Amino acid sequence: MTALEYYMNTKLSLLAASIAVALSTGVAQAEGPIDGKIYGKVNLSLESIDEGTVRRVTQLKNNASRLGFKGKTAIENDMSVIYQLEYEANPDSGSHKGHTFTQRNSFVGIKGNFGTVFAGIHDTPTKKAQGKIDLFNDLEGDLKHVFNGENRAKNTVYYKAPKMGGLSADIAYVASEKPTVDDGVSAAGMYKQDNLYAAIGYDNNVEGEGIDTLRLVSQYKIDAFKLGAMWQQKKEKLVNNKDGFLVSAAYTMASNTFKLQYAASDIKAKGGTEASVGVDHKLAKKTKLFAFYTKINADAANSKKNYFGVGLEHKF
Repeated sequence: MTALEYYMNTKLSLLAASIAVALSTGVAQAEGPIDGKIYGKVNLSLESIDEGTVRRVTQLKNNASRLGFKGKTAIENDMSVIYQLEYEANPDSGSHKGHTFTQRNSFVGIKGNFGTVFAGIHDTPTKKAQGKIDLFNDLEGDLKHVFNGENRAKNTVYYKAPKMGGLSADIAYVASEKPTVDDGVSAAGMYKQDNLYAAIGYDNNVEGEGIDTLRLVSQYKIDAFKLGAMWQQKKEKLVNNKDGFLVSAAYTMASNTFKLQYAASDIKAKGGTEASVGVDHKLAKKTKLFAFYTKINADAANSKKNYFGVGLEHKF
């Protein structure tokens, strides 16, 4: 062995030993009750849009793609600390209103035999009461375009009571953090048993002082059919009560789900209606192709809109 070969072998041996020590130190530091996971989804659609302008527009649209981190860590007395940090990503244009990521449900709390309590940013119980009745959630046919009550409230303290059979209840306190503005409260009761889901949700001052929202939801599964209905009313000071309804139906055959949905409500716009038809084709457990057509109308001039889109969603 030459002097050069000896020198190189010595250097390589020292380098290998250094890497081994660094790795073993890193592993030791990483040990602990992390109990978490990374999750998310990417959902993009190519859409042809007519919103009453001079000509139709073709658009690549992000549909609430997201990246999240969540988990729980056991602590004393059969309790666990729970946490979640979730952000909407924008893989279509790279940003939304100048931001690469925008915050979604994010919180920290404690779970135990008493239920679950957490604080942060979160969908209100009334919003969550919709369950899975909205078959075009996050798309152009999302019920949020004709109904209020779809709130992700900041500065929220949220309590989920322990389930009793098929019954569950949630209540959230929403701090306005302003001395001249009343705090808000949102509450919901849900029942889920076998093929039936039913819920009632109520908001008080969540969207503003003097604004109350009542939501009733029901969904029932019959073999390959899933049928749903929702009625909602909005009360506001010095304004006539406004209400509306939504009906939805889905039929699953093999890897395909065919969907219909119709809503009519004066809450967002007088004479507002929204009709959607679509199909989902499952490619794998967490991957699907989809296509949809949505038409939105109201009494006001130039308020007729229609959308046709095809897209792909993958969850991880």
